[in-house]
Amino acid sequence: MAHDLPVIDADGHIVEREGDVLRHLASPWNRRTGGLFPPADQPWDQLLYGKFTQQGEFGEMSPAEEAAAWLRLMDEHGMETAVLFPTRAPSLSRLREQDFAVAVARAYNTCVAREYATVSPRLRPVGVLPLQDPIRAAEELRYAVTELGLISFELSALHPAPGLGDRRYDPIWAEAQRLGVALCIHGSRSPSTDIGGDRLATFGEVHAYGFTVGILLQFTSMLCQGVPVRFPGLRLAFLENGATWLPYYLDRLDEHWEKRGKEEMPHLTEKPSAVFRRSPIYVSIEAGEGLLPETVSYVGDDHFLYASDIPHWDNEFPSSLEEIRNHPRLSRETKEKLLYRNAAALFGLGSAALAAPRA
Repeated sequence: MAHDLPVIDADGHIVEREGDVLRHLASPWNRRTGGLFPPADQPWDQLLYGKFTQQGEFGEMSPAEEAAAWLRLMDEHGMETAVLFPTRAPSLSRLREQDFAVAVARAYNTCVAREYATVSPRLRPVGVLPLQDPIRAAEELRYAVTELGLISFELSALHPAPGLGDRRYDPIWAEAQRLGVALCIHGSRSPSTDIGGDRLATFGEVHAYGFTVGILLQFTSMLCQGVPVRFPGLRLAFLENGATWLPYYLDRLDEHWEKRGKEEMPHLTEKPSAVFRRSPIYVSIEAGEGLLPETVSYVGDDHFLYASDIPHWDNEFPSSLEEIRNHPRLSRETKEKLLYRNAAALFGLGSAALAAPRA
């Protein structure tokens, strides 16, 4: 189906199966029992008695079937490229055995490179890193980029302490900056107990709260500890928390910088909001956000991405895409950035010629 506004989906998902990853796991790790990824913090019914079916359907597919399903959806709705994030694999940053975490990261990255990226250049899977050991994480990043061709990596917002602004992670930022590779901090609700989720009663409460708090936690850590200043070429994205929190939270950080910045944010010689505006930092949007146009105007339209979230239970595709394409309060130029140009810049993807507006 032809569309006059091309799209790069900046955050779709693979529903990875441990058996698929296991085929790429090196010996002796491939002989161990116990699974590859730490379990979720609670056996929630996230699919609500089977009401939401797409994620389960994708989870039953082989990698070849899943890749084909993605390409069908992309063709139908005019998406040029889909950047495909994992569903469970980022939790490997919680594995206590560092050598095992390194091996699982290599296996996952090899799996998606061989079984999804080779199907079509339009499918661009995202890798994972063993954050337990930043030196080896930087080595895995380099291998996955130079040998496997991956274009980005997901970092779970709820990985164990310390926050991502800590200097221990500098080798990862340095290598990503050197290679020109985007790093994406992705919302998560597991384990929500780390951030007070055990005070909440339902999956809906935990999901709404957990994604928000995790993103705000890492955004605060990275911005206040000056990661975008110390690594000015590092491209970052904060995903699956919407965008309209930005005006409120940047104002709040600015207030604390004004009062305490000299002592506690020594890398920031200007307000956090100013650092954000001039840095290659991106945030994914939700089509239904009532104050989206005001937020885009507040920080500038170079910072926002369209994300389908296919096939997760809470995705609103294809209506989310059509709402942005037809949004009455966003200009065509802004729509082009949100739907295509910003993701192309973040992930280093080639730019297709944008079609002229229909008469």
